Formats: sequence, structure tokens, C-alpha cells
Amino acid sequence: MTQLFKLSNLTTFLVRFIQIIIVFPMAVLISFYLPPISFIDYELNFLLCVIMAAIISVIVTSINKKLILLAFVGIMGAMFFNSTFDDYTVENLYADYNAMLVNMTSNSSKVSYFKPVKGTYFQERRVKSAMQPTHPAVRSFAVENSTRFFHDEYYRKYGKMVRYFSLFKHVRNSWRYVNDPLGLDYYSPPTESIQLLAGDCDDYAILMASSIMAIGGEARIVISPNHMYTEVKMGTVEDLDKVSYAVRSLFPDEVTGGKIHFHETNGELWINFDYTAGYPGGPFLEPELYSVINFTNS
Repeated sequence: MTQLFKLSNLTTFLVRFIQIIIVFPMAVLISFYLPPISFIDYELNFLLCVIMAAIISVIVTSINKKLILLAFVGIMGAMFFNSTFDDYTVENLYADYNAMLVNMTSNSSKVSYFKPVKGTYFQERRVKSAMQPTHPAVRSFAVENSTRFFHDEYYRKYGKMVRYFSLFKHVRNSWRYVNDPLGLDYYSPPTESIQLLAGDCDDYAILMASSIMAIGGEARIVISPNHMYTEVKMGTVEDLDKVSYAVRSLFPDEVTGGKIHFHETNGELWINFDYTAGYPGGPFLEPELYSVINFTNS
């Protein structure tokens, strides 16, 4: 009798343990495949996913305790063997769980805002001459690296910004800073930079802007007192929460509790793609602006 009592207690403990454990991967999957509710904050969307997962866990357990075990085995089996969820692996689950925690603890409303000062600068003509967004080699480089990171499920969820983020991640992680020749402000053309993946801030900015434009994005180059960097258009300021959510989901380790830094021009949202920023929308090296160089895709 005592042995049966101990066995019953052990079974109850295991069921409760699994009931709790299964909430977290289930919440991540729900948040990934269920579109967020537009009229509430993204942090609350994640909380709702956790609540939904907890309710499902309780209902399944109340119907039959064996079902919660089967659900746990099924979800874990799918993760390990890639049999469903479009190759959604344990690594993806961990990354999205990490992102979920980041999104629930970050504050997207606290942003750095600086209104750009439009003007001219003696470098503008040289920058525009160096741009190569339609060069076949630049296009090939941009296409290849815009699909290097973040599987297609993320593209279906977040759209074209995922391609820009993948390109940012590859170029930034590969870039090595090298000074210009002594006494010369050298602007490397993108066809040269894609071979070297090295140079100074203007070389990086020209390569990044050209590459973004080569895959249909809108980019501009900002000149500050001692620096030059790229900004990419992400829609309108009304899209800030959506963009912030995507950045923090795809760059959870880099963002942690950081802010999304941006500039607004006539209601358009432009975020920082500088190599000094650890993630798209990272901190500006120099917030003071001298000039904004705009381009048109042709």
C-alpha cells in the first residue's frame, strides 16, 4: 500500500512537472505562429501566449493525464527530428524563447530621437559616385547574404526587413576596420569592399547602402561630425513597435535591454545600420547630423 502511495505521488509530481515545463515551448510556438494582436503592446502579446499555453496545459491534463505526456513527447520529438514546423529545431526554439524573454523585459517606447538636418556636404558627390546598387557583383553579394541568416518562417512573419537584417549581420560580423591611406580620404567602391570586407566607416556605409538598395530597400547615408553611417527605411513611425519587436526577436543577445534608435523624416522611420551598433537600430556613434545623402533606385 505504501509503495502504491509513493508511486501515485511520483506520478502526480511528474504530471505537474511536465504540465509546467510544457508551457514554455508551447508559448513560444503560439507566439511564433499566432499573429500579434495589433491594438495591444507586444509585451502583452507574449504574456497572452504564456497564459494561453498554461490554459491549454491545464485543460489537457484535466481531460487525461496521459495526454499531457503525449503532448510533451510530441512537441519535443518534433523539435529534435524536424518532422514538422518547417524545420523548426530545438535551436530555433531556444532562440525564440530567449527572444520572448527579451521582448517581455525591453521597453520599445524609449527611443533616441533626433530629427535629421537636411543639407549639403562636399562629400555628397563623391559618395554618390561610389555607390553601385545595380552592379551585378553587388546584387549577387546582397542576394546571397540577405538569405544567409534567419530561416523562411521569420521572413513569412516579419517580411522583407528580415533580408535587411541578415545582410546587416553578415557584413557587420565580417567587417574589419582599416584606416585610409595617410592624407587621403579614400572611398572604396562596393565591388572592392565585397572582396575585402574591410575598410573605414565610409567604405562600410557605401557598401551597406548599395547592398540594401540592390535588394529593393531604401537606404541613405548620414554624415556626422567625424563619422559616416547608413540608415535604412523601415516604413513609417507607426511601424516602430513592429520593427522593434522584430529586431529584439532576431537579435536578442545583442539587444538585451537596449533601445531602438531611429530618425524620422516626414513620418518615415529610418533606423541605424552602422557597424558600431551591435544590432539594427543600435546606438548612434554621433547623434549630431551634418548632412543626409538620399538616393533613388534606378
